[in-house]
Amino acid sequence: MTVHAMLPPLDQIGFVVRDVDAAIRQYEPLVGKFDVAQYDLHDVDYRGRQVSCRLKIAIARSGDIEIELIEVVSGEAYHREFLDQGRDGPHHVRFRIDDLEAKQAELERFGLKRVFGKRFAPGLAFAYLEDPQGRVIELFESKM
Repeated sequence: MTVHAMLPPLDQIGFVVRDVDAAIRQYEPLVGKFDVAQYDLHDVDYRGRQVSCRLKIAIARSGDIEIELIEVVSGEAYHREFLDQGRDGPHHVRFRIDDLEAKQAELERFGLKRVFGKRFAPGLAFAYLEDPQGRVIELFESKM
């Protein structure tokens, strides 16, 4: 069995950027209007440690695919690793799933490792999983 057979169609492409407002000016002509908000995340699991961060996130749609732009405003966030490597741009793809823990366990058997995530409530959680080459997928459970 291959990993792609275990996942539903992807529903989001996430970009990590240094400046959301500048990225919106770049991407809006391509994908349309973005909605922007800031989120404070507390007690997020980041490589086994509990951290807090503030993220500025912009969301637009391109057909069935959500386009997400993420700026780290403050705190410790997995996304900062990407920026610290001198990178800016495509970061991860997201899959909506029904049971985050079960799907995560399946994918760990293929060498993916959880690096960032949080359960907010029953039926609402996310996790970033990284493969040995540093590629990232996000699992998103939303039953609300």
